[in-house]
Amino acid sequence: MNCQEPGGPGAPNDYGNHPRSKVPAELVGKYWHYGSFSMNQYSKYDGSYAGHAQEISTGYRFVNENGDAEQYFYWSKNSTYCRDQVLGYRKGTVVFDTEKKTFTFYAAKGNYRRYDACGSSQSPGYGQTKEYSADDLYPKYKAEYTNWAIVKENGKTIWRIPFDDGSKLDFTQMPDPQ
Repeated sequence: MNCQEPGGPGAPNDYGNHPRSKVPAELVGKYWHYGSFSMNQYSKYDGSYAGHAQEISTGYRFVNENGDAEQYFYWSKNSTYCRDQVLGYRKGTVVFDTEKKTFTFYAAKGNYRRYDACGSSQSPGYGQTKEYSADDLYPKYKAEYTNWAIVKENGKTIWRIPFDDGSKLDFTQMPDPQ
């Protein structure tokens, strides 16, 4: 696994002082994205387009081979009259256990913006950047996946996480988020 303990060499920095391991070479320095969106489209009562019914996506950027990483999150939901969105960003460290095939992201800090509105009224704090609380950072929060694999399909590298029900998350390389 090659995991450094908290406080190990190179650990204290802006990405946190949490467990970390070497990141697989195929993933280093790249942004990996998985997302879904609704094919249903909602229109407002006046006939104007209101957006997709629901969208959710997650991405990781592996900053270096030493386990520094960033997590990106997007969620939205539309109804005929209301739209909710959350845009999240966290910095932290990762552990790729190549023997057990587990992946863990340890969030050290981050922020999010929430946009929710119904009609022309917006919720208080609409779009303001807010820091994640301790409930949304390690040790209370960590993202964990099992049975990951790096596969090649149709000339593309995919970071795949399968589930017992046959579904899977296929993270594909995308341009860095702006």
